[in-house]
Amino acid sequence: MNDKRNSASISGAGTISGGTYSRVSISGAGKVTGDIVADELRISGAGKVAGRAEVQEIVTSGSAAFASDVIADEMRVSGSARVDGQARVKELKCSGTFKVEKGVAAEYVKVSGSLRAGEDVEAEIFKASGGFRIEGLLTADKIEIKLGGRCYAKEIGGERIDVRRGGWREKGILLDGLVKLFAGGGTAALETKQIEGDEVSLEDTEAEVVRGKKVEIGPGCRIGRVEYSESLKVASDAVVKERVKV
Repeated sequence: MNDKRNSASISGAGTISGGTYSRVSISGAGKVTGDIVADELRISGAGKVAGRAEVQEIVTSGSAAFASDVIADEMRVSGSARVDGQARVKELKCSGTFKVEKGVAAEYVKVSGSLRAGEDVEAEIFKASGGFRIEGLLTADKIEIKLGGRCYAKEIGGERIDVRRGGWREKGILLDGLVKLFAGGGTAALETKQIEGDEVSLEDTEAEVVRGKKVEIGPGCRIGRVEYSESLKVASDAVVKERVKV
């Protein structure tokens, strides 16, 4: 059986038909006109995939648009990328701007830029040092958020959830320009309706309900109700309206 795949590239303006490829590269203004299956897709210009993309490795450093679902082993976004369907990616690293109309299903997610998801984000490990807005549930076994921007998820669930202040807040330094740049004009903080996990440690978080076995409510938090089964620690400047041991 011959499994040899052709490669295709656009360095100016042009189109590539959908199909199966080894490597596809777009460094100008290019469009893939249908579904694509490939080992590698690189977009450093303005590229659009008009169909479904099933690619082992996707690297975007320009402007990329995907009209349907994206399935990949690895996706790295350092420019801007938009997915009009769902992103099913084993490893997602976003240092640029990534918007997905539906949800994200992954093993590992790292956000140092900006992530916007219209539905749920599911992962085994979720790490963020940038900003994100998730309209559905953020769920992962391990969630680590170092607040580098305005962060929102409708609900958050996991085994271990750790939310910490970003660098300038940690050190007591106020860098207005950076805060406004990364947080979209406001202070870097996390907002959510509900957080539920085994071990929950929070700073600069606003939530209606927090549930966990071991819960630590740190500086800058405003929580409506905390339900805990083993232990609860609350910082002196945190606000917790109701505390319930269950």
